[in-house]
Amino acid sequence: MYPFKIYTAENAPPPSDDMLNTIGGMLGFIPNVFAVIAESPSALKAFTQLNQLFADSNFDATSRELIQIAASIENQCAYCVAGHTAFSQMQNVPDDIIDAIRNDLPIANAKLEALNRFTRVLVHKRGSVSPDEVHQFLDAGYTPAQVIDVILGICVKTFSNLTNNVVGIPLDSEFSPHAWHAEDKHRTVG
Repeated sequence: MYPFKIYTAENAPPPSDDMLNTIGGMLGFIPNVFAVIAESPSALKAFTQLNQLFADSNFDATSRELIQIAASIENQCAYCVAGHTAFSQMQNVPDDIIDAIRNDLPIANAKLEALNRFTRVLVHKRGSVSPDEVHQFLDAGYTPAQVIDVILGICVKTFSNLTNNVVGIPLDSEFSPHAWHAEDKHRTVG
């Protein structure tokens, strides 16, 4: 693989060093995805801001993690599936929901299942969804603003998914209990 560094706050280029310090303070550790993106301070700034803006969206923690895991599965990013499974547990997202997403099984909650399917079809079809697919999502109880917020969540995850898929980011020890393998679980939607 290419010679990408996993930076620390001590050796990252400024201002990535300060951003990594902030991330470490918030999470208790610096996930390798942030440490790799730190190579480009502009990219790290954009990625952290996109994450914060998505956190401020019209979705609760369960829905945000669902979107991020579903997008990561569609993009076959094992690193982000594992990472967001760990983050889901930190935010008390019910295990049955995360297990269903990770194993491509229906979610018992019909509204969350609609969110799961809409996210996957948006990624799979690169946004070229039919009006019927949008209406099905809205008919499940979502708003037009949430259509846009799903797109924001997919953008955040696509950034880290592509980074991982290019770099091959090593899985953090905090994420390793949640390892996921694309070849075992992924079925294409759409």
